[in-house]
Amino acid sequence: MENKTFPFYMKISSVLLMLCLLLWLLFVGKTILVPLFIAAIICIFLIKPCNYLESKGMHHAIAAIICMLAAIVVIGAIIYFISEQLIDFKQDLPVLEAHFNTALGNMQAYIQKHFHVSSINLQTSVENLRTKVLNSAPALVGSTVSTVSTVIEYTVLVPIYTFLFLLYRNLIVRFLIACFKETHSEAVAAVLGKTKYVIRNYIFGLLIEMLIVAILLIIGFMIIGAKYALLMSFVVALLNLIPYLGILTAAIICLVITATSGSLVTMLGVLIVVSVVHLIDSNILLPKVVGSKVKINALVTIVGVIIGNQIWGIPGMFLAVPMMAFLKVFFDGVDDLKPWGILLGEDISRPHKPRSLKIKIKKKMKTAPKEND
Repeated sequence: MENKTFPFYMKISSVLLMLCLLLWLLFVGKTILVPLFIAAIICIFLIKPCNYLESKGMHHAIAAIICMLAAIVVIGAIIYFISEQLIDFKQDLPVLEAHFNTALGNMQAYIQKHFHVSSINLQTSVENLRTKVLNSAPALVGSTVSTVSTVIEYTVLVPIYTFLFLLYRNLIVRFLIACFKETHSEAVAAVLGKTKYVIRNYIFGLLIEMLIVAILLIIGFMIIGAKYALLMSFVVALLNLIPYLGILTAAIICLVITATSGSLVTMLGVLIVVSVVHLIDSNILLPKVVGSKVKINALVTIVGVIIGNQIWGIPGMFLAVPMMAFLKVFFDGVDDLKPWGILLGEDISRPHKPRSLKIKIKKKMKTAPKEND
């Protein structure tokens, strides 16, 4: 039977159709897939200590339980620390409201003076805006309730899924290998092993980066005398996990927190500290600690984070880079998908020699055999 070659437009159409179907399935299955992906990443991080306990003669179920409980204790301690900081910050909310009202009054006076807008029209516009905000309050409450219920659901499901992944990890690996032909078993096992290594080292690198960034921020905030230095440091370190976009959000949140108890000089100092630490992180920490684990170019990273936010919300932004790291390893391990791995990776060519490439192409065109008329 002859091998049929399909035209380019049919190939690209099938690829686009597959991508659309995959994105639709990810969006529809958000409730099921998000806790599964979170649990899978935590499981990959806990496999090494679990293997260590099993090598000491401990039963695999007991080892999985111990590792899972240790992870719960660490995450619970972090959540408790954040809650304590937020309770202290809540006491200063009236001060923030007073500052906001003062700033709003100053802005109204500035508009009236420089743009010659009457106070009646300006007050009417402010009241209309306030009415719209109040009308949207029920929707905001409903969204908050939905978010709280989702957090509770994840809190219950993620530990259960993580424990089961740890318990049946060997069974899952055997299943994935059995899905392919026996001649590809070694290649599949190699891809799975590399994926586990990359994801585990990537998460470990992120934790180290978070710790160093938090320490640098605490030192900087304490030097300038900013209140809630610990809370702001944790917020920046956590949002810094979202590439490129998280640092902007973190800077805005820090400015809002500082506005409750600090002057303009303190707010400027907070902005300078965040910017300096971000420069240190981007140019020193990220390439040395995390960059060596996952090499994904900036364009794909930003697009992946935005798509993750559109499909899965905030969890999707945090899961975007680990998922792209998995895809990079998978694409590099399959011959037919290596072009996609090249698209995800960094450009290792030499862009400062563009003329050499043109010369080679011209030489090949000259030496190519011409078809007979």
